[in-house]
Order: sequence, then structure tokens, then C-alpha cells
Amino acid sequence: MQRRILLNFALIILLAGQYIMPVVMAQGPADPAVETLFNRLTLEEKIGQLFIVPFTGNDASPGSDISVLLTEYKIGGVVLQTSNNNFSNDATTPHQIATLTNQLQAQTLAGSAVPLFIAIDYEGDGWPYTRITGGVTPIPSPMSIGATWNLQNARDVGRLVGQELSAMGINMLLGPVLDVLNAPRPTGRGDMGTRTFGGDPFWVGAMGRATIQGVHEGSNRRIVTVAKHFPGHGGSDRLPDNEVATVDKSLQELKRIELAPFFAVTNPDSPGQTDAMMSSHIRYRGFQGDIRQFTAPISFDKAGMTTLLNLPEFVPWRAAGGLIVSDALGVPAVRKHFDPTLQTFPHRRIAREAFLAGNDLLILAQFDLDSVWSRQFENIKDTVEYFRGEYAGNSEFAARVDESVRRILAMKLKLFPNPSPNALFVDGDVALAVAGRGEQIVNRIARQSLTLLYPEPESYKIRLARPPAPAEKLLIVSDSRLVRECFEDSCRPFEPLPYNALEKTILALYGPEATAQVQAENIDSITFTELKQVLVGSLAQTTEEATPDAPEIRHTARQVTDLIQQADWIIFATQDLNTDRYPASDALKLFLAQGLPSLYNKKLIVFALNSPYYLDTTEISKLTACFGLYSKTAPHLEVAVRTLFGETTPQGAAPVTVDSIGYDLVSLLAPDPAQPVPLLLLDVSPPDHAPPVSVSVQAGPILDHNGHPVPDGTSIRFEATYSSGQNISVPVTTTVNGMARADFTLKRAGSIEITAVSGNAKSAKSLVVTVMLPPANTPTASPAPGNTPTVRPSATATATATATPAPQPSPSATPIPSPTVAPQSPAPEQPGKNVTGVDLLIALAAIALSSVIGLLVWSPARQSINQMIRLGLTAFIGGMSAYLLYGPGRLRPDVWLNAPPSVFVRRGMLSVLVLVFGLLGILAGRAARRWKKG
Repeated sequence: MQRRILLNFALIILLAGQYIMPVVMAQGPADPAVETLFNRLTLEEKIGQLFIVPFTGNDASPGSDISVLLTEYKIGGVVLQTSNNNFSNDATTPHQIATLTNQLQAQTLAGSAVPLFIAIDYEGDGWPYTRITGGVTPIPSPMSIGATWNLQNARDVGRLVGQELSAMGINMLLGPVLDVLNAPRPTGRGDMGTRTFGGDPFWVGAMGRATIQGVHEGSNRRIVTVAKHFPGHGGSDRLPDNEVATVDKSLQELKRIELAPFFAVTNPDSPGQTDAMMSSHIRYRGFQGDIRQFTAPISFDKAGMTTLLNLPEFVPWRAAGGLIVSDALGVPAVRKHFDPTLQTFPHRRIAREAFLAGNDLLILAQFDLDSVWSRQFENIKDTVEYFRGEYAGNSEFAARVDESVRRILAMKLKLFPNPSPNALFVDGDVALAVAGRGEQIVNRIARQSLTLLYPEPESYKIRLARPPAPAEKLLIVSDSRLVRECFEDSCRPFEPLPYNALEKTILALYGPEATAQVQAENIDSITFTELKQVLVGSLAQTTEEATPDAPEIRHTARQVTDLIQQADWIIFATQDLNTDRYPASDALKLFLAQGLPSLYNKKLIVFALNSPYYLDTTEISKLTACFGLYSKTAPHLEVAVRTLFGETTPQGAAPVTVDSIGYDLVSLLAPDPAQPVPLLLLDVSPPDHAPPVSVSVQAGPILDHNGHPVPDGTSIRFEATYSSGQNISVPVTTTVNGMARADFTLKRAGSIEITAVSGNAKSAKSLVVTVMLPPANTPTASPAPGNTPTVRPSATATATATATPAPQPSPSATPIPSPTVAPQSPAPEQPGKNVTGVDLLIALAAIALSSVIGLLVWSPARQSINQMIRLGLTAFIGGMSAYLLYGPGRLRPDVWLNAPPSVFVRRGMLSVLVLVFGLLGILAGRAARRWKKG
């Protein structure tokens, strides 16, 4: 009975530990500095640390709305947005922001002395996901960086972002985006576009990790990175801006694709570890194994968030202080989730459920049903007061608040160990001087990302054998859109991609003032809107494009038709395909569907300034050429123009699947059979090479079909085979940075051939390892004085590569160097003493002699079976002794078994002879006995 009680008690402790340990690990050890600061805070100051809020205008002086939130409601963070007119984008923007951040930090230093988080979206490619575009380096889109397949580019861009933002006083980057676009949706629903690094989980994680490392380096670790959108919505069926998106995947599937990049950036051993992750407003079906069960949006689902954060990959990161930050809690998707009728906005409930789900920081942006600032302001204040009341009256809620506040304080002290004015304030003039100096980096990325999508390189050289001639007419058709950064009267409509941007670039590089390859009168520009009006008539306008923000019509339908007919070259600059928001975005597809006979003699060129997958196979086949540039910034437009005139050659490769050209990313990232797998022998030990011998072999770099290292985790199988055909079991291993290593033991002597196979790729050359026994020690005479003794190579195990693999191209992601062991010259094989004809005669004579001795030993006086057996055994022992003395080699059994076939034959023949002569000895003895009796 007592034993049963003890067993049950132990079982309870074991099961409880599985649930308690993650919580204990998540809390981590107490930091004295954090505890000191935490104990100094009032209740109001603790609650305020949980929120990041927006505000309107650029006035942070006492009495302003933001000043009230910072001083009276003790808010711990703000987010800057051009939509709220916090700054204007022009040449002075860095100075504007530096001045504003100084004012904001000054408000907190006068109170709790806890620094503010000052956050911003800065994803790249200008408007709409890069809030700061004035006076700074034009950062390319993540997909443009991904198309270079070069991690150094991601790190350089991160460093550039870190330098420029930290100089302005910004200390929280809401990025990078780590969503995996493994299944592009060209129709627009759920289309992430160029906001992602690509469609492969490994490469997205690697690019994100490099970017984060660069941000930390560039800012001197003064910027918190917030990787988003956890746990990933690249596989969702729609964007979460207007409606809660759904991902139909199990947890195991999420771990394989969506979660993999977040695993990469939360690895404690990675220099690119993120400080925080942003939870997304996405729900999952089948998340817990039931395909009929839907979760709440993960940002409001405590059970789902807990399940994710308790995964072994995230537990150490949380224990080290990693933060969870909510996405904006007032976006339309959230409004519809809490009230599908859109009649109410339960701001208290929204904030509470998001916090209890596991978010440490809550972004109260768009925090009203209609995004009216005055009502947002009231909702923010009421939410803070509600949290204060809950803290005072609910001990469980208070404990949850304290846990998050400690995390937040630890992160702020990590940024600013001494939060003094000297540490927090920045110089506006320095911010201006630092910003905009990264042209060399972004120009390089623009060149390296340029991708030839269609046709194949051989056909491309024929189709575009020459650039436009001076007398030829060029027509540029751009998907230009008129947008606003904010809704104040001071925010005038503008075109992120000006309709004549390519025309100006062509004239600047090749016009009359440059090389005179193009005359100004021979080049014209129109917009997609103008083209579509010719094709289908008037366009229905969306709310966003209603007057006065509708695209300007500069040409009549007749003029557009004439320009098309007169043009020798028609060049299209495309963005994404989203007819719900931009009705003219499908103008190119409609144009190609017309199949006009007048187009047959014209050059049709497409520069895809967004994702490369919007045209189908039939449409793209009608083009002369199609290029992917992935970004609409000035450096990318310049690369497009230089490509048109033959100065730039495409170097990049699409980081996503493009079905229209048969470009399947999964297949292309597999090992390329046309690229042999190089093999390198790293080590053979022990030094005397006597069995068992430990062998270390390296394979790689293993390259994919684009010539880049295969993703980490790619399987590779090493095969080791004895010359006799026996295989050695070598565990399957996986690649890291395109390299793989295997360690195994050779327990028997012989000649072993080593090869490697990864997918359909194989090693063209093999390695051969020969393991042999050392010969018997032979005494040698001491050398005479003055003479140098001759050192003969010992017959030890020798490892040698029979052929040196051909050199491979250096991959973009540099493999981790491994120690190189120079191949040794093979020692001559010495299987032992070989049997000659003389040896055979001596062996036969010795066996005959043993038989005679057996006869002499036998006593004819006694006639017993035992004596006959003794006689036979004596003869056999004598013959075997002779065999072992004069036979081939006195070798150990393991070596004897691996001897060449000729040795087997010789030894077999002698063994038979031993038995024959032994039997003859017995028969002779019996015959002699009968002779004596007779």
C-alpha cells in the first residue's frame, strides 16, 4: 500500500513538472536592476508600461493629447505614423523626427524616468509600409533582398536601418516581416506581395536573422526588433487588415513552414535573435488536431498562444525576456471579430482579452470603430483606467501585469542602462547627416535582385539583341496610383510611382544631355488608368480613389491609341494586382488579352516592380521579355532602364514560386544533379590507423538549381562500401550552410569507397580509405655513424582521395569553414607473406614428416580407438603447424576474411592438403598395424 502511494505521488510530481517548468523557465531569474526599478513604480506607472499608443500631429508640448497620455496616464510607448501627421516626408524629415522624439522622451524623464518605446513601421519599398521616405536611404522591399539570395545584403540593410532610425531617436522597429509566401495568391486575396523575403521557410528565417543582426549592429543595440506576424500568415486566405484571416493547418504543419522563421530568430545562440514578436489577428482551423475547430484570432486566444510559446523552441527565448507585442487592436479585422454588425467597439474587452492571451505590450492604434482620433483618445484613457481598477481588485490580473511589466522594464534597461538625457536625446543635425548615405548598398541590391522571368537566357539574348535605336519611339505605361499619407488638408495626394519616373530616368541616362541615344520627342508616358479607359471605357472608382484623389487623366483616348500604334517599344511598369482597391491594376492583362495585330512588330517589355507572379502563362508568352525588380524605389528604376539599354545583366532569382513560367521554388531549392557534391576527407584516426579507424568526411557546398547553398536541413546520405561489397551503416545527416559532415568507424581492415547522395545530386568523385594491419616488427640494424637510416612507409591504414573534386562556385551564404586534412599518399598494400611453389613443397614435406612421426609414436602392442584418434590428431596438428608456419601471412581473422580471392584459393588448397595428409597418416598407421599382426 505504501509503495503504491509513493508511486502515485511520484507520478503526480512528474506530470506537474511538465506544466510548471515552462512557467518557471518563462519567468527567468530576477534581475536586481529590474526589481529596483519595478519596486519604485506606482500602480499607475506599472499599468502605463503595457501600452503603445498613437497620437495626432507633431506637438508634444504640455497640454497636448500625447502629453496628457504620457504624464497623467503614464503611457510607456508611442508609435509614429504619417497617417496621423506626426511628420511630413521631405528632405528635413530626419530632423523633424529627432526633435519630436526628444520632446516625447523629455515628458517621461520628468516623471517615472522610464524611457519610452518609440516605434515605427519601416519594411521597405516606400509607401505604404515604410513610414519614413523623406531624407533617408530608399530601402528596398524584403523580396528584393530575398531575390539576391545573399545574407550579407540583408545584414547591410538592417545595419543601415539601425543607423538611420536610432539617429532619429526611434528605438522600436515593428519588423522585419517573417511571413512565408509558400503559396502565392495572384488574385489579391491574402497576397502578401513583396513584404516577405520569399517562399522558403529556411531562407525567410535566415534573411530575417541577418536583418535583425544588422539592426542591432547599426543602432549599437539601441533598437528593439519586433518580428512579425507571429505565428505567420503567409498561408492565410486573406489579409488581416479588413477581416480575420484563417489558416487551415495543424500545429505540425505550422512548425514546418510558418513557425520555422520565428524559430530561427528566437534561437538563443543566434546573433540575430529578435527582441520581440508581434502576434497576428489570424485564426487557425485544425490547430489542436480537430479540423472542425476554429481558434479565436491567435492574438486573443490564451490557449493557442500558450501552446505556441510553450514549444521547446520558444521557451528559452521567453525565459530570456522575449516580448510579445500585439498588432494594432483597432484594425477592421478586430472590429468585425468582436461585433460582426460593426455597431459597437468594446475597447475594454478587446484590450483585456489581448493582454490575457499573452501579449505583453498592446498597440492601441485605430482604437475606435471609425478611427476618429477624439474617440480613440477617450477609449485609450478609459482602457488604462479599467486596467488600473482590475490590478487593484484582481490578484491574478495583477500578477499577470507584474510579469509583463518586468519583461518590459528589462528590455528598456537593456536599451538604456542609464536612462539619462544624454542617453535618450538625439541631435537633429546628426540625424540629417547620417540619413541617406546608403546609396551604394541599395544600388548593389537593386542590381543583384534583377531577375529575368521570361524568356530563357538564350532566347533573351536574341530577342533583345540591341537597345532602342535613337529614331525608335518608346511608350511607357506605368501603374501609377494617387494616394495620401494622411487625411489632413496638409497631406496632398501624391504618386509613390510617378507616371513619368521611368521616362525621366531614361532621359537622364541616355537623353540629349547624356549619351543622346534617346530623343525627348520620341518618348511618352501614360498610366494604367488611361490605358484601361481606352480598353473598357470609364472606370468605377473606389472610395480611396474618389475625387480629388483619382488618377489624373493627361491623354485622351484618341491620343493613347495613337501612341500605342506609333510606338516601337511599349514598356510596362507594374505593381500588384488589386482591382478592389486599384481598378486599373489589371490594365496590362486586359491589353494582352486584346491580341491586337498591330502589336506583333513591337517590343513588349514588362518590369515587375512588385511580385513576379501576376501574369499567367498565356499572357507572359506574348511579351518580348519580363523582368522582376520587386521594388519601385529609384535605384530599382535605374536598374530597369540600364537593363533596357543592355548595361545590366540579370543576376537574381525569384524567391517565390512563379507558376506561369514553371518556376517551382521547392524543386529549384533541391540539390542540383548538375552540380556534383564535393567531398573532403577531414580526419582519419588514430595516428597508427589500426582498426577500429574513425573517419570524418565533409560534403559540400551542396548547391540548388540557382547555384546557391541548399536550405539548412536538406538530407544527405553518405555511403561507405568495402571492396567486397559490404555496406557500412552511416546515419543520414542534414546540411548547415550547404555543408554536411559524417563521422563513422571502420572496424575491419580493407579498402572502403565513400560517396555522398543528396536528392538527385551525387558526388562525382569518391574518396577511398584503405585500412590495413601493420606488418610484424622486424629488427633492423643500427645505422653506421654518419649514415641516415631509410624510413620505410609502414603498412598502416591509409586514407586517400582517389580524385580531387572539381572546384565549385562560391555560394552567397559562405559555408562555415572546416579544418582541411591534406590527403596522404597511399601506402603499398601488404597483405602478408604470399605462397610460392617452393613454399608449397616445403609445406607438403612437413606434413608428410608429421605423418611419419605419428607412425613412430603409435604403439602396435595396443589396439584401441583412442590411439588411432591420437595418431590422426597428431598428424593433423603437425600439418596445420607447418601450414601456419609457411602459409600466407600469420594474419588476424578480420584481415584474413578481407583478403583478396586469390589468397582464399591458396589457403583453401593447403587446408585440403592438410586434411588429406592427416587422413593418410591414420590409414598408414592402421596398415602398419595389420602388417605387424600378419
